[in-house]
Amino acid sequence: MTKIKYYYYAVAPLLLSRTCTRINALTFASKSPSFRKIVAFMSSFDGSSGGRSIQRIVKATQANPLVTRLVGTLDIDGSGTRHSLSEVNPFILLDAGCIPNDNMPPFGAHPHRGHSVVTVLLRGRMKSWDSFSNTETTLAAPASYWVDAGSGLFHDEVTVIQNEGDAQQHVGLLQLWIGTKEEDRLKPPRVQHYENVPIQDMLDTSGKIIGQVQYYVGGSSSGGIETPHPIVVAHVRQNANTECHFPIDPRHMGFVLNLNGSDILHDSGSEETPASFGGTTPSHANDVLVLENNSTQDGYLAIQSGDGAATYMVIVGETIDELWAKKLVANGAVIAASPDEAREIATHVEGYAAAGKHKGGSFAPFGV
Repeated sequence: MTKIKYYYYAVAPLLLSRTCTRINALTFASKSPSFRKIVAFMSSFDGSSGGRSIQRIVKATQANPLVTRLVGTLDIDGSGTRHSLSEVNPFILLDAGCIPNDNMPPFGAHPHRGHSVVTVLLRGRMKSWDSFSNTETTLAAPASYWVDAGSGLFHDEVTVIQNEGDAQQHVGLLQLWIGTKEEDRLKPPRVQHYENVPIQDMLDTSGKIIGQVQYYVGGSSSGGIETPHPIVVAHVRQNANTECHFPIDPRHMGFVLNLNGSDILHDSGSEETPASFGGTTPSHANDVLVLENNSTQDGYLAIQSGDGAATYMVIVGETIDELWAKKLVANGAVIAASPDEAREIATHVEGYAAAGKHKGGSFAPFGV
């Protein structure tokens, strides 16, 4: 386990000088060549804005018995799951799943085009396959599985559970869809796997451990996922009655997912003792707290835990200010620059899917 000074930062020095009064920065590499950290110890803040604030809290929607919808709603033709939070730029969709059965979900190989998809495996084991590499990989938590769909591919992922009666083997995961620029929608697909996501201790200014953090995407591990634009997906376990300032670039948008009491983790703590995020406290497990879009606020989110430990995800990224349209097809999705283009591509994809299934599941990558 790696110990890090917390608060830590990885943004421009000009931003650092604006948000705190004195900084001692330390850059170092660990013995592992795949692990490198940039650490900035922030001794005091000027307190001008108190950090990022929360715009709204959105409750989860049960999409089906296995999946809870947290971000994302119907497609351009009214198909899918209706949910009150349609998007948080650059994030198009977020689902949470707690799956107790082997070889689930039963979607089979399904298409993605024009967006990035990351599966965050918090517990259990998953088997993944994609048409671009035509390879099968089994991952064990903690792990992440990143797909840059680009011009299109089919993929499949199912649980691997030897004993369904053993709750320790049940799978808990998040699946996140992320918008991309039009130039990235036209590129060939890319698939990345990241296993054994390291646990890092969070230390307060006195050197006391106040919790642990794991970066499934972004953060300080150079051995992790390479993304088309800056994205952070972090799982935090914060000790009771502590405060931390989680670093977030003021220009980035995103949200916090409250996992206290959530069934996707074995040890998620009590729903009765959630943390306060920027002065806002969620009421339910799987509540999504959307960050205020205000680039003048300081580059951190103040998080105060209560009498119990707090468990949460911080999911933020660089915004993508380009038009997009989502069309669901063949248990997957096409993202394009306009509704007409999305429908046109989806028509072709539906044919590819039918032909591939007829051949027993052997798909070739597709494009525009």
